[in-house]
Amino acid sequence: MRVMGGAIKRNLSCEPVGTNARPFGQGHLPFPSCLPIGCRAMPSLGMPCGPMLSEGTLGLWASANHPHDTKMNFSSSASPAGRKAQGTLTAVALATTMLCTALLAPAQGQTSPSAGLAAELQRRFDAQEAAVARYLADNPGTQREVVRDGVVYRIVRIGSDGQPIYIKSKGSSRIDARSNVESGQLIKADSLYPGGSLGVNITGQNMVVGVWEPGLPRATHELLAGKVSLQANQLGSITDSARNHATHVTGTIVGKAGITGNGASAQGIAYSASSRNWDSDNDTAEMYAAGLAVDGVQVSNHSYGYANDNTIPVWQFGAYDSESRAWDQVISSLVFYQPFVAAGNEQQANGNASKGGYDLMTGASAAKNVVTVGAVNADKSMSDYSNWGPTDDGRLKPEIVARGTGINSATAASDTSYSGSGTDSSGTSYATPAVTAGALLLQQFFRTRYAGNYMRSETLRALMFGTAEDLGRPGPDHQFGWGLLNLQNAATTIKQRTTPYGQSNCTGSYQASDLRGAIIDELSVNPDNNGASACYRSVYARGGVPLVVNVAWNDDAGPEQTAANPVDDTSSRVIYNFDIEVFEFATGNTFRPWKIPDMAHRTDNATLSTAAFDDMGQNFKQVIIANPVANTEYQVIFRKHSSSPAATKPLAMVITGTSISNARAEIRGTPAVTGTAQVGQVLAGSYNYWDFEDDTEGASTYRWVWATPAGRGVTRTSIAGATARNYTPVGTDQGKALQFCVTPAAAAGNTGAGAEVCSGSTVAVAATALVNASCGSAANTASAYQPTANLCSVGTAGAVSASTSSWSWSCSGSGGGNNAVCTAPFSSVATGSAVGAIQSASTNNWQVRTASSGFVSPPAAPPSGVSFPQGATKVVLDSGTAGTSTTVTLRFSNIPAGAQLYKYGKPTGLGDTNQWFPYPATIDAQAGTVTYTLTDGQKGDNDWSPNGVIDDPVALGVGAGGGVSGVPTLSGAAALALSVLLAAASILSLSRRRH
Repeated sequence: MRVMGGAIKRNLSCEPVGTNARPFGQGHLPFPSCLPIGCRAMPSLGMPCGPMLSEGTLGLWASANHPHDTKMNFSSSASPAGRKAQGTLTAVALATTMLCTALLAPAQGQTSPSAGLAAELQRRFDAQEAAVARYLADNPGTQREVVRDGVVYRIVRIGSDGQPIYIKSKGSSRIDARSNVESGQLIKADSLYPGGSLGVNITGQNMVVGVWEPGLPRATHELLAGKVSLQANQLGSITDSARNHATHVTGTIVGKAGITGNGASAQGIAYSASSRNWDSDNDTAEMYAAGLAVDGVQVSNHSYGYANDNTIPVWQFGAYDSESRAWDQVISSLVFYQPFVAAGNEQQANGNASKGGYDLMTGASAAKNVVTVGAVNADKSMSDYSNWGPTDDGRLKPEIVARGTGINSATAASDTSYSGSGTDSSGTSYATPAVTAGALLLQQFFRTRYAGNYMRSETLRALMFGTAEDLGRPGPDHQFGWGLLNLQNAATTIKQRTTPYGQSNCTGSYQASDLRGAIIDELSVNPDNNGASACYRSVYARGGVPLVVNVAWNDDAGPEQTAANPVDDTSSRVIYNFDIEVFEFATGNTFRPWKIPDMAHRTDNATLSTAAFDDMGQNFKQVIIANPVANTEYQVIFRKHSSSPAATKPLAMVITGTSISNARAEIRGTPAVTGTAQVGQVLAGSYNYWDFEDDTEGASTYRWVWATPAGRGVTRTSIAGATARNYTPVGTDQGKALQFCVTPAAAAGNTGAGAEVCSGSTVAVAATALVNASCGSAANTASAYQPTANLCSVGTAGAVSASTSSWSWSCSGSGGGNNAVCTAPFSSVATGSAVGAIQSASTNNWQVRTASSGFVSPPAAPPSGVSFPQGATKVVLDSGTAGTSTTVTLRFSNIPAGAQLYKYGKPTGLGDTNQWFPYPATIDAQAGTVTYTLTDGQKGDNDWSPNGVIDDPVALGVGAGGGVSGVPTLSGAAALALSVLLAAASILSLSRRRH
């Protein structure tokens, strides 16, 4: 049973009668027998689509789409008002069916071009929905969604044993009047905030988190207003519990700062970030799409999962089932995307009672590449609800913990409601968003320091696991994982990052003189299978602190477990098996990774591996040298097991405790110069100082230089006396470009002076006189053609653009002078009813002969029943390549409704008499454009000769003539259906009463 801590997703599949159907156009069809997905022609109708709309389905549609109408009854025993609404909806259903049939008829037999993983994920979801539909049809007494003890349970698929699997949220009702703020303090998020110990300002600025939940949050809540983007085609559970849960979770991540009253302590951990929210029905397909997008999501939260009660067969606890596998498919196919999943709250009451709270990972929480999050109390003790691992194949679960007990955050009851004074305050649902928000902050911090780059998802995991605060048993265990997330440790590691060594080199060393205290590196090494040819990196230890080596990778999706496998099947689900060891040159000692206790020894302490590949089946490895020898070389050795594929698998390596010899102060980014480069005007230099030891800045030195281009660089000549941050150019600087240069220095500590860094060059310093631009004589002069001369009387002209009634351009001043904005109206048409312009695309050398073209009276009367309210336009084109085509665009300040283009000439050949005839054109009334194509020597060219000249008048006609229509119309059947539908919708609107 998959439980809320997330949302339920319905996308492109059938849904049986009696479920929360998705509105028409959103892909969820509320009946077992579905029309093709193409039935989406009019999503704004908000109605189910299909030929089998029963009364129960209509009632479901009404409750899902009009949740305030909670008393509407569509059964045979409905009240008179209900039966009236029922009849109205039946009419709507009939019209919808007719409309869908008419619109879909041309598309029957067509196949979708979808391919690859996205299509596979969607097919998987569709198959699950179809199976649920069949089950509910066969079991009419079963409801798809129920609420028990304030928790939403929803059937998401049918297991291999034919029984339903439920999802629910991972929150409970324990109250402890604590807060999001205190949750963030426990993981030391405040170290990244302004005034924090790290001296940075990282609060989630310009970052976006993905949130999947069975319900959708209250986007108008004071904690979330302006920060939440509800994604298209999302319905979500309409229960109060689901909406509360989604609002609470989202608030913990992105809840805004500065709210007073109960909201003061509910500030989100990444309080400057924003969220994109989906319902969880079709989560894997949407996660994949979100991670692929150009502005894609790097981090997402999923506080939901299987119910883990007696509805779940025992074999499924700890199993790597189809859900686990699908999540690994998504993550391993993307580079930066990392989802965080709640471990669940069934420690005390579950469907696997014989394990004493262990072996409770199911579905997504059992995947290899997710981060599964457990919950601790405010004193860092283990909560009495958080689920424990391991998985059947012995993988560590959960991987990390955060505070989940007593978290005050927003709820959906009102725009000012909070959970701290009520229920729904504890659970792994609320620990997970704390970790998700922490990950978002780490990605932002990394990006701001390292050229806008994000960490790969495996790198993010290695950093979070490798810097966590160990809790519980020594080393990793199946209750606390690698420990409590520690953002201060993780962010310090980012600050101390050493410049990466060659990523694809199998062997290499980080030189002691380059080390800054830590390594975050992403490798593409590929040691031979069996470890016959290992790869390595050499580092130097600092001494006095442990040297900790962490390696992670995104593993490919493994073989799925089913009911046919034995319960607690220990077969490894890991595809790539890497191992590491660390060799100490000073002593000859070898240090190996932790060995994670398997299912049979789940309560034991972790031990250390005694041989290579002694701990198969983990895709994260950690080696700790507790007391390294200072300034001694250590070699980190990578091996790949023979069972692994031969292809290269990227590895993430995070090492803390390296030496920091010869560290230097730095300038992050490029210094900047603000102000006007002009004699007598003050220029200000600015820069971002950085020191990995957090030493304050000392006596950094400055100089201003003349920057003279030299080859691919510049020659810098110091300006005498210009050694402050600000500089005022003098006469000798005129005509020269300047740069501001900084040599950073720390006030104290082990940090030496850094290398000089200079700004980009300013423009050449101008004299004191300012030159203000002004428009030329072309301004305010009506023209049917784009002005090309006399644009500016003073200054440099910019590009000319056209609106619906005028031309516009700018004139740029110099020396700090003002710019000018210039316009010229179009010419009046022959009747004076509008203004217009003529443009040619200039393809194939065609040009408008302006002396012969313009707005004229029609050369002959229009066709019967047609009028030319704007007269005619004479267009003469010449200089073109004989026999070729070009495009003409006419611009008008207004285009009559229903206008069509007519040309005057010989429509079929030289033997015809001149006459008006319809001519194809694209007419955009809003943009005020009429665009059509002419071909030399073809129809539209009056001399029918490919001679490099095209001469024909055109006109916009209005009336009943036989013009060319560019607007497709509905078929008769569709038009009839649409009219019936609109009439029924009108009746429905009059019959409904909002509460």
